[in-house]
Amino acid sequence: MFAFSIEHASMDQNSFRIKRTTMTFFRTAVIAAGMLFTLPLFDIRSSCVQAKEATAKGVDAAVAAPAITPAEAVSADTTEKVKKKAVVKRKKKRKKSAKKTTATIVEDASTGKLTINQVMDVLKTTRDFSGKSLSGLRLVGINLGKCNLKGADLSHANLERADLGESDLERADLTGANLKMANLRLSGMIGANLDGAILDGAIWKDGRICAAGSSGLCRDLASQSFVK
Repeated sequence: MFAFSIEHASMDQNSFRIKRTTMTFFRTAVIAAGMLFTLPLFDIRSSCVQAKEATAKGVDAAVAAPAITPAEAVSADTTEKVKKKAVVKRKKKRKKSAKKTTATIVEDASTGKLTINQVMDVLKTTRDFSGKSLSGLRLVGINLGKCNLKGADLSHANLERADLGESDLERADLTGANLKMANLRLSGMIGANLDGAILDGAIWKDGRICAAGSSGLCRDLASQSFVK
């Protein structure tokens, strides 16, 4: 009986050890599984926190100093180049204009007189023909009103129906010029040479109309009244 009791006690002790070992292993397994499950969650949370911090920093940086995209940089560079080209073009245009204006007061070396194009250029700028030669030019109907023609050479020029009103013709050479129906009203003609100039139907400086056959001088006036 005593032996049975010892044996029975030994069996209970072994069983207890087995159970305790099993429970220890089970607990260890549960703890290990819990750790394996918790670590990914911790990594995910850490990643989320880092992402939020990075986003916040990015927003602050964007607000503080907006980034310039490559397209914007190229656009700004292109705009600057266009402005520079426009400035260069304006400078070249001014230089050409200055050269053109200078050319209008320089007589043709081969003929010693201005060309038609030069005459038109002067009319657009200074309207100053003083001392210049327009001899023999066809200037029918041209507007030379209020021009400076002091000492200008207009000999044998075709000035039919031309407007010379209020122009300064002092000492101008109008020898043989065609002044048919030209307007000479209020023009200054002191010392002007009108030898052989055709004045048929021309309006003289005092407003009188020259009769047909007037040459070198307004004769046989058709009217003594001023032309308005």
